[in-house]
Amino acid sequence: MSPLLSHVIQFECIEFKSGVWCSKEAELVKDKRVVTLFLFVEVERVSTGCEPLDTLLNGGVEKGVISNFYGESGSGKTNVCIQVSAKVAENGGKVAYIDSEASFSPERFMQIANEDALDNIFLKDVTDFEQQDETIEGLENLVEDEGIDLIVVDSLVSLYRLKVNGDNAQEVNQELSQQLSTLSGIARNHNLPVLITNQVYTSFDEDGLELVGRDVPKYWSKCLVKLSQNDKNVRKARIAKHRSLPEGKEVLFEITDEGLVKSSDSGLF
Repeated sequence: MSPLLSHVIQFECIEFKSGVWCSKEAELVKDKRVVTLFLFVEVERVSTGCEPLDTLLNGGVEKGVISNFYGESGSGKTNVCIQVSAKVAENGGKVAYIDSEASFSPERFMQIANEDALDNIFLKDVTDFEQQDETIEGLENLVEDEGIDLIVVDSLVSLYRLKVNGDNAQEVNQELSQQLSTLSGIARNHNLPVLITNQVYTSFDEDGLELVGRDVPKYWSKCLVKLSQNDKNVRKARIAKHRSLPEGKEVLFEITDEGLVKSSDSGLF
């Protein structure tokens, strides 16, 4: 874990008297100064079980925030979800896994982790956007009752995509935003990582790929990692947004029977 400067709080017109910080509204304040307080906190991360991804993310997915892995079909999004879940579960942690695409494979999971670790996966298949909404709303109780250590939603937007249209876009976007708000609140209140995946579409206006849901998932996700296919089994991960790491860093990793591993031409660049 790396100590990072988390907050800078500036108080105007305050004075230190007898060990007590007085606000500028206090009548006792006469010596007007500006004092800056630096609050240092430990940033906790959970290993992905993949060396290149851990290197990219300075140790793994961050607790207390939503990390969003996005990319085209076949870019490795579900493989990342299963990889991180297997790592957490094998270490004794519990995972709440919401699957909206029937993509979770127990066989794939057991290629990476032992069979006993599968007992630590709380899997919920959702088949429509309303069911996804209800499941996310009920996560708080599951986290408290079972001591969940990781939440995964794969994919957050596939069912949203089926529901949204030109007539209901504002309403459905509000529902999506509320789901993300709930996930963000759980992440912060329980200091656990939330890992979601996002589909993309070709945007002619943006001259490239755009996230389904556009600004909604971008706003709530404090870490955005773009996945792309580099070769048959090799994938590229690139930081598109992060609150403490520089954008543009990239690594290569390989999808193997044993999980996600360092590629022969892998590097950080």
